[in-house]
Amino acid sequence: MSVADGGWHFFVYFAVVLLTALNGSAMVRFLGFAVPNMDKAGLIIGVFVTLFILFAGFLMPRLQVPKYWVWFYYINPLQWAITALMISEYGSGTYSKLCSEVYKPPPPAPLLPQCAERDNETYGRAFLEAGEFFVSEGWIAVALFMLFAWLVVWNCLTYYALTRIQHKKILRTGKSINEEKKENALAKKIDDVELAVNKLSHTAVPVTLSWHELCYEVMIPVINRPRTILKVVSGWGEPSDMVAILGSDASGKTTLLNSLAGRKIVTERLEGQILVNGYPKDQKSFRHIMGYVDRIDAYTPYLTVRETIAYSAALRLGSSSKQKQAYFVDEVLELTELTYVQNALVSSLVNDITFDREKRLAIATELVSNPSVLFLENPTKGLDSSSANDIVKCLQHISKTGRLVIMTLNYPSQRILSMLTKVQILKGSGETAYFGPVGTNGESIITYFQSIPGAPLCPPNKSVSAYAVDLVAGMPFRKSEKDYAFEYSVSELALKNHVQLQQLRRPGRNGEKIQIRSYGASYYTVLMETIMSVQRQYWRNVNYSWGRMLAFLIMSVILGSVFYKLDRTSTLGLNSMAGSIFISCVLVGMTNAQNAIPQTMQMRAVHLRERAVHQTSILAYNIAYTLAEIPYLMVANLIFCSIFLPMTKIATYSASAFFKFWFISLEFYAAVTFFGAFLAVVSPTPVIASVLVPIVVGIWISTAGLVVPRSMILNTFIWVFWTNPLQWALDGLTSVAFYCVLDKPSCLNSNLNPECETDIKACPQCDCPRMSGTNVFVWRQISNIRSLDYGRIPYDMIALLLFAILFRVLTVLAFKYTRHYRRT
Repeated sequence: MSVADGGWHFFVYFAVVLLTALNGSAMVRFLGFAVPNMDKAGLIIGVFVTLFILFAGFLMPRLQVPKYWVWFYYINPLQWAITALMISEYGSGTYSKLCSEVYKPPPPAPLLPQCAERDNETYGRAFLEAGEFFVSEGWIAVALFMLFAWLVVWNCLTYYALTRIQHKKILRTGKSINEEKKENALAKKIDDVELAVNKLSHTAVPVTLSWHELCYEVMIPVINRPRTILKVVSGWGEPSDMVAILGSDASGKTTLLNSLAGRKIVTERLEGQILVNGYPKDQKSFRHIMGYVDRIDAYTPYLTVRETIAYSAALRLGSSSKQKQAYFVDEVLELTELTYVQNALVSSLVNDITFDREKRLAIATELVSNPSVLFLENPTKGLDSSSANDIVKCLQHISKTGRLVIMTLNYPSQRILSMLTKVQILKGSGETAYFGPVGTNGESIITYFQSIPGAPLCPPNKSVSAYAVDLVAGMPFRKSEKDYAFEYSVSELALKNHVQLQQLRRPGRNGEKIQIRSYGASYYTVLMETIMSVQRQYWRNVNYSWGRMLAFLIMSVILGSVFYKLDRTSTLGLNSMAGSIFISCVLVGMTNAQNAIPQTMQMRAVHLRERAVHQTSILAYNIAYTLAEIPYLMVANLIFCSIFLPMTKIATYSASAFFKFWFISLEFYAAVTFFGAFLAVVSPTPVIASVLVPIVVGIWISTAGLVVPRSMILNTFIWVFWTNPLQWALDGLTSVAFYCVLDKPSCLNSNLNPECETDIKACPQCDCPRMSGTNVFVWRQISNIRSLDYGRIPYDMIALLLFAILFRVLTVLAFKYTRHYRRT
């Protein structure tokens, strides 16, 4: 950028870049408010970006723009930004020499060919005229005005979207809300007459879980000191028990639950003992007999309720037959009262007014693995009182099948409290203030606390759980008058519990040692079930899979209409034709990479949940997603090539050329899509991944041999060129598009007729196209400029295939070793 003329050109550059950036953010903000989902917004942004870049003035010169697209050229904000920058730069003093001073006609070849027949003009102005740009400085003011006007338009549209457009959530179950309410009412009536089975067809291994003097600390980074979360916490649960952990905020109840489950904690910081039937807990065995209920976004939205449960059963009950698995799934659906919505998509459940069915699905998915112990983190959170009662009653039915249920709760009602068998109440410092039975309507809890001298009585209008939790709360802003953790430690109840805990330390007293190392499903079963599950996801995810085909269709029509039957024998026409291949790779490839990010991010919670219970393998996931992605890419790219290539007359000279072009572009799009998925896995947030894609693509563009020819790249950095998938794609696609056999008998005849190279009369039968004016073969011209080699096409194909494989391998490694995928 020139600094001449008092820095005027710098300020023009600054103003143009600032307004362009503001326009881009304003456009994205408008679409964020106007479009109902990210997939549709990505499609629209892809179309806008395609049009903006196509008519920016450097790919398609102004005078070559088709008449039916000229209108967009003149309203394109990016075109005005490029125009202002070009006029400001090439109109500066840096390029003020006359063409007559620098232009030397051939021979030798001219250094500045744009100066031909422009001796009395500066070579900066000659460059603008040769590129068919505007040249008057007055157009800078017009460009700035257009950029500002577009900024106003985007903000007005955003205001309209905020005030007028409302996005409604739609139930996808195919039934009206009234119909669903009727079915809900019927299901509850059936539940009232104790439909739930007392014994499932799959019997759980009886397990007594006891925890002895657990302590857990976390390191506070700012002060670099540990903070105690749990302090000498003990308790137990037996088969058919329902144990609830209560406490105020930050009392450590979630940490205790996760410590018992062996999830989401640093095991090295946990002190004390956790025993299973009196034996030290072996997490590798214990994870196969436990279930941990996660939130609803940890389940695949495009599977039905039954498919989600059956998928879990197939992978975690692999040792049983398909018939037994199907029967067990029916039992679990009945027990959790999900039979009437078993064919509804999981995504439809989140659109309900109350999401108790989401909770039931999460419970059923774990219950179908036949766990001996079921852990739940606050299963009644967000539910109304009726739904909360139903969920806990469902858990009560589960416990009656001989399973131990352990959960955290926040201020449960009297009715819920009465369903529990044991309660552990923690004070704010993570110490036990009560562990014991509940009693009818919480009588055992009330009796214990009111027996402590000086403890206030439970008010008649206050629930027992609220009374007990508030009483023992040890938080700084709500400090209790007595230390109820100390009172418990010296109580008769604590002594009684201590005796029982000592008995539970005896190995084998309540059951055998658990030694289970796998669910029993073979790797073949895991792989096939995962493939079928992912195939269903892609088929039903219309916004992604079929929306992508629509994007390919729209882009093919736009690109085909812009570069429709250009004359490739002129210099500008040849550059535009080569540019059409380049822009199709960049725009379609980057759109695929960007679209792969939210899809991969959406499944992160699912991967974390299934990985935590070792339900499936990382390799099986990646194989399944690869096999699901390729067919849709193949069809979408076939649609693109079937429209774009005939309209531009690229690679239409034979069926072999067409399918070579299709296959090479397919490999590149697959590699870039897998690259986007890799960035989504390795990035902690979607924003970071979305920012990385254009950065990496920008590096690929600048080192692909188009902006800077391979011959001009320094040997020090030539490795960047050879490790760039875009250059391999451009080499293969451009070679296929422009190649013509020059050595055939009708042309050079294996160089026996060298005059044919420049003299058309020497080989009148040669049908290879030539450049107008110079008679140089088009293939010779483009291959010399771009360093193309038709014989390199097989290597291009192999290289692109290796890039696709590399990105999938990197994705597997990222799944395995990335920190945010190990927090399970």
